[in-house]
Amino acid sequence: MDRREFAATLAGVGIGLAGDGVLGARATGTIPMRPLGDTGVAVTMLGLGGHHVGLADSAVAARRLVDAALAEGIRFFDTAESYQSGRSERWLGAALSGVRGGVFLASKTFAPDQRNADSARRHLEGSLERLRTDHLDLWQLHAVRSVADVDRAFGPGGAMEYLLEAKRRGLVRHIGVTGHATPAAHLRALEHWDRGARFDVMQLPLNPLDGHQRRFKRQVLPGLVRRGIGVIAMKTSADGALLRAGLCSIAQCLDYVWSLPVSVVVVGMERPELARRNAALARRHARWDERRMALLEERVAPLVRPTPEGAGGG
Repeated sequence: MDRREFAATLAGVGIGLAGDGVLGARATGTIPMRPLGDTGVAVTMLGLGGHHVGLADSAVAARRLVDAALAEGIRFFDTAESYQSGRSERWLGAALSGVRGGVFLASKTFAPDQRNADSARRHLEGSLERLRTDHLDLWQLHAVRSVADVDRAFGPGGAMEYLLEAKRRGLVRHIGVTGHATPAAHLRALEHWDRGARFDVMQLPLNPLDGHQRRFKRQVLPGLVRRGIGVIAMKTSADGALLRAGLCSIAQCLDYVWSLPVSVVVVGMERPELARRNAALARRHARWDERRMALLEERVAPLVRPTPEGAGGG
């Protein structure tokens, strides 16, 4: 199937849009869908991480990866303006040209030394241009690092001020917060949420190592569920550390995280065959019980280090 036939298939297979412009399935592959918190939107439980789209050998290779994800039913695409200085967004925007209305497209704003509304505005303008769209389905405050960092972003003139404005103006449909490093930053963002700075989604590392150290699962996840905030999981294999150590497989990592109350798991997939493999895992997933999850946590305990969730794109 060539690109033109593929776009026609997306438009004509007779599958309705699920939620807010998200195509629920296509003829050659489906992915189960989950609610994105209380937004009223459903998203595929597996998403493609844009950091790895930008690491492809070329724009052509990036398009092959995205086409494979689409063919498998993946409809959630996550990127950021900071990935490869905008290359991820440019390549993803080109690859999604013609099928934009059938996917859930997310990006992020990152300016840790500023965290102000002006920088966020510039980032959004650039993201929309590079992604070839007039709106984002989700726009997030990227990689909060500390309580002070969150307070800057949520304070007067901070980046969150513009995220909220962009949502009111319809430039973005939903907004969120992401972070790799410390639950304290996520918890501080939830305090601001309670004071009225209402965001829709939070993205955080979740993996079998998490219970031993950073404890996003125990400290942050319950509060998200109580508030109806959508949960985007990342770092499901601790940036590959669990796989390199031979302590568990990617299937076990994904099944563990999908068994938590998460909306979507964003995975970096460098090659089309990885998109096909992970999509197959999503289709056959069956929820684990607490005992099985605890056994996996015990198995990976020897790998516990100060920063188990890893660093880099998410």
